[in-house]
Amino acid sequence: MSNAEETAVAEESASESVVDQIQGDVAENVSEAHPVEFPQASKSKAKSSLPIERFAEVSIELSVEIGRVTMPIGEMLQLGEGAVVELNRSVTESVDVMAQGIRIASGEVVVIDDRFAVRITEIASSEE
Repeated sequence: MSNAEETAVAEESASESVVDQIQGDVAENVSEAHPVEFPQASKSKAKSSLPIERFAEVSIELSVEIGRVTMPIGEMLQLGEGAVVELNRSVTESVDVMAQGIRIASGEVVVIDDRFAVRITEIASSEE
C-alpha cells in the first residue's frame, strides 16, 4: 500500500471513530420518549371571558362585493381601459357586505349625496 493510500485509510478510520463517538454521546443523552395523553376536548361554545364591548373602538375594514367573475389569465391580461367585465349578479340581487373577507351581511346599493352606500337588508348567520 502506498503512503497516500495509508493516509486515506487512516483518515477514514479516524473520521469513523469520531462519528461513533458522537453517536455514542448522543445516545447517552437521549431520554426515553413517552406518548403524551391530552384530555378530550369538547366542542362546547364557551363564553369568552372578555366582554365584546372591550373591542368597540377597534377598527375593521368593511368592503362591499357586487359580484364575481372567473376568467382565464390570458383574457384578464387582455383587459384594458374601457373594457367591460360582466359579473355573476343581476342588478336586482343583494350585494355582500364583507369584514376581513368574511360575509357578515347583505344589502342594497343606494346613493347618498353622490356617494355609494349600502342599506343592510340581512345579517348573515354565524354558521356561514
